[in-house]
Amino acid sequence: MVNRRRERADTAPPRSDDGRWHELVDTAARVFAAKGYRSATLQDIADEFGVLKGSLYHYIRSKDDLLDAVIRSVLDVGLARLREEAAADRDPVERLRDIVRAHVLHLVDNLVGTTVLLHEFDQLPPERQLTVPIREYQEVLEAQVDAARADPRVRSDVDPHLSALAILGATNWVYRWYRPGGSRTPEQIADYFAATLVDGLLDPSR
Repeated sequence: MVNRRRERADTAPPRSDDGRWHELVDTAARVFAAKGYRSATLQDIADEFGVLKGSLYHYIRSKDDLLDAVIRSVLDVGLARLREEAAADRDPVERLRDIVRAHVLHLVDNLVGTTVLLHEFDQLPPERQLTVPIREYQEVLEAQVDAARADPRVRSDVDPHLSALAILGATNWVYRWYRPGGSRTPEQIADYFAATLVDGLLDPSR
C-alpha cells in the first residue's frame, strides 16, 4: 500500500487553481470517446478546451494524466453510488435490485465517461492501472449476491462470482445502445434490468 500511495503521488497532475480542471476532464472525455485514446492528441483537447496546447501543462504533465482523471471521475461516482445502496438496511434481494438499478442509471448518466472507462482503461500505464479500484464494482456485487443467498427465495446453486460477472456484463453494455430520447426512459430500463437479472437468481417454485 505504501508503494501505491507514493506511485499515485508521483503521477498526480499539477492542475491549476483557476477552477477549470473539471471542465478540462469533461473535454478530454469527449475527445477520447470520439477519437479513441491513441488517436486523440493533446492538440485536439486544447482546441476543444479553447486554449493553446502549451497551456494544458498548467493542468497536466502528460496525456496519461487526463485519461487517469477521466477514468477516476466516472468510476468514483459510480462506486460511491453502489456503496450507498449496498449499505442500506433493507431486504437483501431488494437491495440487490436497487444496486442494479443504480448502476444502470449511473451508466446512462455518464455515457461519455463510461465509454472511455470501458474502452480505454487498458491504455493506462500498468502502474496506474494498479491504483484504480476498478474491481471494486465486482466485489460490491459479489458481496450483495452472497448476502442475498440467505433469502430462501434465492436458488441454492447461485454463484456470487459468476452472478456478479453476469450482472456487470449485461448492464455495462447499456452504454453501447442507449440513446437519450428513446422509447424507454432510463428508469424503465433500470427497472427492467433489475427485475430480469435479479429474478434470474430466484427459485420459481418459491
